[in-house]
Amino acid sequence: MRSLSRSALCLPVLCLLAAPAFAGVRSEQKSLPLKPGGTLTVSTRNSSIRVEGWDKDEVAVTADIEDTDQRPVRWEMKEQNGGVSVEAVFPGRDGWHIGKSPSCAFTLKVPRKVAGAFSTSNDSIAAGGFGGTLSFQTSNDDVTLENLDGSVSVSTSNGGITARHLRASLKGATSNDEIHLEDVQGGVDLATTNSDVEASGLDGWNQGIALRTTNGDMTIDLGRATGEVHARTSRHESVKVERRSVDLLESGGSETRLRIPGSAQAIELATTNGTITIR
Repeated sequence: MRSLSRSALCLPVLCLLAAPAFAGVRSEQKSLPLKPGGTLTVSTRNSSIRVEGWDKDEVAVTADIEDTDQRPVRWEMKEQNGGVSVEAVFPGRDGWHIGKSPSCAFTLKVPRKVAGAFSTSNDSIAAGGFGGTLSFQTSNDDVTLENLDGSVSVSTSNGGITARHLRASLKGATSNDEIHLEDVQGGVDLATTNSDVEASGLDGWNQGIALRTTNGDMTIDLGRATGEVHARTSRHESVKVERRSVDLLESGGSETRLRIPGSAQAIELATTNGTITIR
């Protein structure tokens, strides 16, 4: 009897492990009414979320879907407790798969004011042009926020946080990537690790400003923000004050305290193994 070669023995296994062909890319649209200030929840995974405000009392959603016949994706949009929920429904994890995971990316247009919660994973979030009580959560990718009002919380990991032109308070955290702030008017409480923090045009609204990192530099232009500044780092003599018209309270070693006349707002800046520059 002729013996089978090693490659012949492996061929059926390779066929079984081949990635399933994608059924293709399709776009689907749905919309529902939502009064200004209404509640909106949006949830997906391994997919991006894009949100833009508009002057209509409704939520319009485009879902861009990639899936396979073996692992189909669907999504639901429904009225819920007086608000609207949007959710991608993925196939169960019924065994081991190779190849690209199914995805369902959402692009939304929403009223100018909402109570919104937006959640995904392993992809980015971008939002702008509206306001309210807002939360954005992802992982392993960036969050970019522009022209938002109200109160904002943000959470990611291994991705950057960028916020521009916010008339809002901003709280949250990331890791292993940078924080960039420009013209953020409300109170700020943000942290990262192993990366830099850059901020300009802050105010604080007397709510306080706290920026923290590890193993990274900080360059902070406080803008109109006033108050009691406490800057600390683990490096000796690594706090630099380039701002004029400040009252220096303590300087030396790894800590600097100063007062910017105008309020008693607390401004906390902290890093390790990095330099802090205050402008």
